[in-house]
Amino acid sequence: MSIQTETNVGVSKVRLKDEKILGLQLPLFFGVAFIVILGMYLEILPSNIASGLAVTMILGGLLNWIGDKIPVFNTFGGGPLLCILIPALFLYWGWIPESAGVLADSFYNDMGFAEVAVTGIIVGSLLSMDRNMLMKSGVRFFIPLVAGVASALLVGGLVGHLIGFGFAETIFFVVGPIMGGGMAAGAVPMSEIYASTGGGDAGDYLAKLAPAVMVGNMICIILAGILNGLGKRKKPLFNNFSGDGKILRSDTSKPKVASEEKKQGLIPSSLSNISIGILIASGIFVFGQILNELVPSLHSYVWIILAAAFLKLFNILPASVEKASEDWYDFISMAWVPAILVTISAGMIDFNSVLEIVTNPSYLSLTLITVVMAVLGAGLVGLLVGFYFVESSIAAGLGMADMGGSGDVAVLSASGRMGLMPFLQISSRIGGAFMLIVLSVLASFLL
Repeated sequence: MSIQTETNVGVSKVRLKDEKILGLQLPLFFGVAFIVILGMYLEILPSNIASGLAVTMILGGLLNWIGDKIPVFNTFGGGPLLCILIPALFLYWGWIPESAGVLADSFYNDMGFAEVAVTGIIVGSLLSMDRNMLMKSGVRFFIPLVAGVASALLVGGLVGHLIGFGFAETIFFVVGPIMGGGMAAGAVPMSEIYASTGGGDAGDYLAKLAPAVMVGNMICIILAGILNGLGKRKKPLFNNFSGDGKILRSDTSKPKVASEEKKQGLIPSSLSNISIGILIASGIFVFGQILNELVPSLHSYVWIILAAAFLKLFNILPASVEKASEDWYDFISMAWVPAILVTISAGMIDFNSVLEIVTNPSYLSLTLITVVMAVLGAGLVGLLVGFYFVESSIAAGLGMADMGGSGDVAVLSASGRMGLMPFLQISSRIGGAFMLIVLSVLASFLL
């Protein structure tokens, strides 16, 4: 017995010694973390990219590592869920300096980190797709998307009417902001629409819309983790339940599996490939900005998606360049996604607003019902057009219901399906614009 115990202890020591966070051995990582966290608490860090990367990568790497070590919880998106919940909660309790939240928000929104990371994910995931699969799934994707919106509107409005919250109130201030594409592209223009149609101040409307966006986003992340866990069951709930990252059932390509080097935080790709990937993604980003200036009604991310899809469908880029874009996408997924989640949590989630909704059972139940119906509507109709239930639910359902670009990253990280990013961006951008049109029409009759 003692020999067995000693052996187990020895094995544990070896495993702990071999553990790495973001590619660093634990002693070295914790040494760097101590310095960065000390600087954060002393509030001496300048507001720049270096500080933003240091704080968010350290906190993201640590929380992601802890979450992925918790049994059962790690099956349901443990690491990403901790990254999205803990920083906001600690800021609310005052355990993290307020300046850290300001730095995270500025780093993500003002310094351009969001554009660099999200563009790299969109371009890399599209250019690494199977061309035939992209051609088959592109057009039919809008069918489950519309189904998810219709389910959320009809069922959400009906339940709101039955519990006394009000049909119109539910449509405009719960379902609308949740399904509208986030804050900047959804709730803000939505408040202007309501003000111009129903009278009043747009700021007052925005104050009523914002909590639904934030709480709906958190529910999306939790449901994404649950769908991921259910999809990993040896016995699926029903036929064609999960495609393990593939959305189209006729797609015969093997899903990407992270190599052992990538799991340990080591990217085997050459520096040349990374630099090519950055250049291609940045060039497509600028192209999207130019077209957005010419046609401002379409978000720049829509143009980025269309440009990358065009390059892929017509085989314009060499295979080596497509591989370089995929390597850049792999780097972002490994090194930066936990940091992105921390910036979203610390800089964009207000726990005071979250608590206001949580203490209102009617509002909370309607928020939950809206997201669940979007998931079920998109997933079930997705089955009818040849998609897997989980992937269709995430791409067309949660993609519509989450908090736009930042919500897409959080949802895909929690679900372990980052390759679906182009589809979620379609949901957030084109689907969000569609939702604004629907609400503007309804507002003229109901508001």
